[in-house]
Amino acid sequence: MRMDKDWKKLITFLLLILLVSAIFNTLIILNGGKIEENIPYAAVLIFSPAAISLLVNLIYEKNVRGFGWKWQHTKWHLVSYAVPLLYIVGAYGLVVLAGFASLDLEKINELGFGGILMIPTVGITGVVLQVLGEEIGWRGFLLKNLYKKMSFGKASLITGAVWALFHYPLLLMGNYNNGATPAWYALLCFTLAILSANTIINWLYIKSGSLWTALIFHSVHNSLLSDLNPLIVNSQITPFLLTEFGAVLAVAILAAAFYFWKKRDELPSA
Repeated sequence: MRMDKDWKKLITFLLLILLVSAIFNTLIILNGGKIEENIPYAAVLIFSPAAISLLVNLIYEKNVRGFGWKWQHTKWHLVSYAVPLLYIVGAYGLVVLAGFASLDLEKINELGFGGILMIPTVGITGVVLQVLGEEIGWRGFLLKNLYKKMSFGKASLITGAVWALFHYPLLLMGNYNNGATPAWYALLCFTLAILSANTIINWLYIKSGSLWTALIFHSVHNSLLSDLNPLIVNSQITPFLLTEFGAVLAVAILAAAFYFWKKRDELPSA
């Protein structure tokens, strides 16, 4: 049976992602495993999903259309902002209220009202380029082409698995984790969190037809976690509960994902 163009695009994309990921993860790990000390290699990894997807589209389609570049259906862009804000603030608030962590009032006072206000607003812009490097590939190319060939559930599972596996080498052999919990535990919580977040982002991307929903969601998620973690005073158990490698945040994202999963029948066809 002759393979159609969509499958050729997908296989080419996945093989190139595997190749680039293997090379540059190995270089980082052999050079100590610290991302901050291997910025050039890390930058290649971060932007490789976008670069490879654009290259593959140019090869097979002779253009870079069809990624969902247009801003449309603003309602879903607002939802993309609100959902990660709610599950992150909810998870962190619950852990603090339960007494498993506390707020660093000294740092909060240093930030002041203006600084706190910048966290969920201007602060988000700091990660936009990094996130765009992933979302063009994961949502704009991989999910969209998979959704042409299969159901939302199967397309989401494959996209989520690829997205998670992309992070595993540096999580297990580098410093892409909080380092305060066993590797197996961090891997388990991270996988649950990323598969759950993946389901929500995929739903919003398909529903809106706009890559901007994925960009907003992913940016809010990454930015809030980065800015909120330094404001928390940890107890011995806190690392097991919070960050992308903790159980409470993972369960909070899972609960949000379950809501969107139940509404999958509302999605338009490919």
